[in-house]
Amino acid sequence: MVLGSYVAAFIVFLASVVLTIEGRLWVSQVGDVSSVSLASVSVIYALSQDRFRSVGYSQMKSIVLAVLFANAFLQLYELIYGLTFGLSGATSGPPSVSGTELRTFLLWVIMISPVLLVHEHLRFKWTSGGLLILLASVWVAWILYGFPQYYYTGYAFPQVLTTSDSFHLSLWLNFGSKAILAALFVSLLEPSNALNRLMARRSK
Repeated sequence: MVLGSYVAAFIVFLASVVLTIEGRLWVSQVGDVSSVSLASVSVIYALSQDRFRSVGYSQMKSIVLAVLFANAFLQLYELIYGLTFGLSGATSGPPSVSGTELRTFLLWVIMISPVLLVHEHLRFKWTSGGLLILLASVWVAWILYGFPQYYYTGYAFPQVLTTSDSFHLSLWLNFGSKAILAALFVSLLEPSNALNRLMARRSK
């Protein structure tokens, strides 16, 4: 089962890379999830599954925790995006929160909470700090260019910076920030240790 999940993650990663290179950035077959998200999830899943197995979790528990951890990456991005989107709307008038929006926010928080189950096995080091600063910088740049321009220009922050191609710039800031957040999650799993374990297994 573990080997099968690794193979599946590898196939998803390769397919996502191909789709991204071809410019097919949204995968309609899985609910229009971006190819960058799929590639990120496959890497985070494989590394976190290896990490949780190495600290003593059973195969089944490590698989479930890895799925929850990878999903937490997706939901954290959606939470940050949703909060920023809501804040952008507040610039044009008094903020209002509907029951549906509140329920969505709570669901995001709930789906991120499994990180608490494995927090003792995560390591926040200088690399993670650097990626967090980089993520914040990219996000601020996105806001200064008018977050989120390509989505709905009537509901966005005032543009401080300008560009001749707001659609593609905002699109790549979106995908770039997602890739940086994925790298932050990967850094918490100490991927160098996973590589050492893989090399050790091959040498046996």
